[in-house]
Amino acid sequence: MYKVFFNGSTILFDSEMKKSLNNNIIRNLDLDNYTVVDELINDVELNKIPSDYFILNKENDQEWNRFRKRFVEIPAAGGLVQNSDGMFLFIRRFGVWDLPKGKIEKMETPEQAAIREVEEECGLSNLRIIRQLDSTYHIYRSPYHDFPENLVLKETKWFLMHYSGNEIPVPEVEEDIEAIRWFSMDELDEVYSETYSSLNDFLAKSLASI
Repeated sequence: MYKVFFNGSTILFDSEMKKSLNNNIIRNLDLDNYTVVDELINDVELNKIPSDYFILNKENDQEWNRFRKRFVEIPAAGGLVQNSDGMFLFIRRFGVWDLPKGKIEKMETPEQAAIREVEEECGLSNLRIIRQLDSTYHIYRSPYHDFPENLVLKETKWFLMHYSGNEIPVPEVEEDIEAIRWFSMDELDEVYSETYSSLNDFLAKSLASI
């Protein structure tokens, strides 16, 4: 299954309808052409109430690839960092808690980009990747492209990392980072209440497996 976040709404792709979704889906769609994708995007942007959309197709990957061709794609990578005390690292940017992440540069692997972004945004070293986590996907309109061809689909590849040092994190103010803090598992309710819905979804799945 693929889940895309866009303006608070979610677009789900799967090869079968799960019973748990039956009462939550506002529209079932068949992406037989790009017009349907444009109609979906228009519907999300005009709808002030976040909604869930479901795209059902037995050839799920084929449908997903057809959908993503409609967008400018920007690959990104980031880290869910845990220290030796079992605490997790979060940055505060634009008034919400987030995880360090950024664009994958040319000639970089996702792993290299994820570590670099944590190092740059948090001022830490001694980072080690434990394993890859699920990717997240979200859509936004880029100010660097002309409307209406400025829709961006960003896939962020996430990695669980271990930090073994004792450095004091330093926010990268050039990237609008206001604060950095280590949270224990018992303190994560504060993060959940002040972060993005996509990150809430990601954390719920990722932390359950750690």
